[in-house]
Amino acid sequence: MTVHQPGDGVTFVNTFTLTASPEEFEEAFARTSAYMARQPGFREHTLVRHTEDPRRYVNIARWDDPASLRRAVARPEFEEHAAALRALAGSDPQLYAPVRTARPAPSDEAPVVVVTGGGTGIGRATARAFAEQGARVLVVGRTESSLTGTAEGHDAIRTVVADLTSPGAAETVVDHALRAFGRIDVLVNNAAVSLHGSLADHTRKEDETQIATNLLAPISLTRAALDALEASGGTVVNVSTAGALGLRTWPGASVFGASKVALDFLTRTWAVELAPRGIRVVGLAPGVVDSGIGVRMGMSEEQYGGFLEQMGAQAPAGRVGTPAEIGWWITQLARDEAAYANGVVVPVDGGLSLT
Repeated sequence: MTVHQPGDGVTFVNTFTLTASPEEFEEAFARTSAYMARQPGFREHTLVRHTEDPRRYVNIARWDDPASLRRAVARPEFEEHAAALRALAGSDPQLYAPVRTARPAPSDEAPVVVVTGGGTGIGRATARAFAEQGARVLVVGRTESSLTGTAEGHDAIRTVVADLTSPGAAETVVDHALRAFGRIDVLVNNAAVSLHGSLADHTRKEDETQIATNLLAPISLTRAALDALEASGGTVVNVSTAGALGLRTWPGASVFGASKVALDFLTRTWAVELAPRGIRVVGLAPGVVDSGIGVRMGMSEEQYGGFLEQMGAQAPAGRVGTPAEIGWWITQLARDEAAYANGVVVPVDGGLSLT
């Protein structure tokens, strides 16, 4: 699947009001600008000093797409530059807040992507990343309000509420996609439930919930989509976890980890089984990502923040990941240019699985 990059890109505008000298501000801004210019997706910027009020500056910059800008501002190095600017000036609106430019709606020839678990976190970021790159997207989830939030501001995203653990739900989702778009080029099996606790802590019902969502749902949905994927020469992307790679253990998440190990096995096996039908199957194994899943699974905000801080310190990258970063990797695995990658599970975890 070739994802077409929209030509208009994204523009942000910041008005700075100085609280320090212009010389100090311009020096700090030059350092920030040099950082931005090194980031993929950066196009150009202009810094203009207000003619009537010398304490005000306007900065206008353009990027290829919102995802590029989000990745740039998510890095710790950017926060250092931003803190320096905030110490010297106030910014209106929020520093480097993106303003999306108008874009034409995707054509009827644009590829079609189905993303499960698309109402929050990685699923939301993935759906938006595909849409921003010109695809038509169907997001699937259990909560209508969350799906609506994903689609907000994105004409290319449509939603369908479905519990993929229910009988017939997979066929309903595929039928919806085909009625809406006429094809399926990419299926992203992202929906997951993670219930942490020891073996003794969980009930059989909780075990069944994790297995049904994390393993049986991808099986059912992929099976239901086979004919459509064969017709398009499509790609399946299974989202697992770097925490279950290799011979690693995961006390406190044994059933969740086991479901993801099984999903990785399916990725490898389906790649061989489905290759004669022209369907490619790959996997992505994220590390710890600040997706909010801990809070949704029962942690307090304080507990989740402490967990992220601890895991970020352990990763060679020195931080946890962002949903936008994982979404970008998923879009890349689905591209036609990645067609020779088949049956692989790619870890994107800041190097944590190497420690």
